[in-house]
Amino acid sequence: MDEAALHPSYEPAPAGAVHLAPGELHVWAVPLGGDADPFAKLLSPPELQRLERFRFMDHRRRFQIGHGALRVILGGYLGQPPETVAFVHGPRGKPYLAHAPAGSAGPFFNVSHSGKLALVGIANTELGLDLEKIRHLESLNEIARRHFSESEFSALDALPGDARQLAFYRCWTRKEAYIKALGEGLSMPLDTFDVSLCEEPKFLACRDGREDPANWTMHDVTPAAEFVGAAALRARSVVVRRFRLATA
Repeated sequence: MDEAALHPSYEPAPAGAVHLAPGELHVWAVPLGGDADPFAKLLSPPELQRLERFRFMDHRRRFQIGHGALRVILGGYLGQPPETVAFVHGPRGKPYLAHAPAGSAGPFFNVSHSGKLALVGIANTELGLDLEKIRHLESLNEIARRHFSESEFSALDALPGDARQLAFYRCWTRKEAYIKALGEGLSMPLDTFDVSLCEEPKFLACRDGREDPANWTMHDVTPAAEFVGAAALRARSVVVRRFRLATA
């Protein structure tokens, strides 16, 4: 992806140049094209093993840049070399820092990638992030009927054709961001909670009783015109700052 296509709100910044203040969410855009060599040397042995399973060079490059850039970004916040950043995983695979700073469980982070772009979210509370490249889906209505709640599907079905695709992706990314924040993955039914489909992201209802929507915020973190991005955090108020990883 051409970096010039990124929304101007994503300011170029090198890792380590910004401080994560309480109540902030930092979202980093990482284009997955270009030279992967500076990032490839940062991968851990398990990541190198995963890399070997990719058959196509483009997929290998995206993996190298995405995983290497995550280490660069986290290393900047931690004040340590990227290659020393280590991870552990929750019961359903959600990654966490293996060695958080003393007296802290964070920073927390989450990653999503689609097409030739990745987003990395950093916060001091649990968060989930989802990014989707917009593409035409012949089965859009069927997917929504199967996975959205009744009220979400009704709201989607009432929209004219031109608006329906964008609303679908807004709903999908917001729901994915929430379940990623919980660390549930796709094991959690998507129709047990409601989110907004309009421009303003909102967590509207939770029918399984596990969370109070008032304790959560959702944010639109869309980085470019052909994408939709969403973040969900267990926090009542969050200030979002956007960056593009500058490596030169």
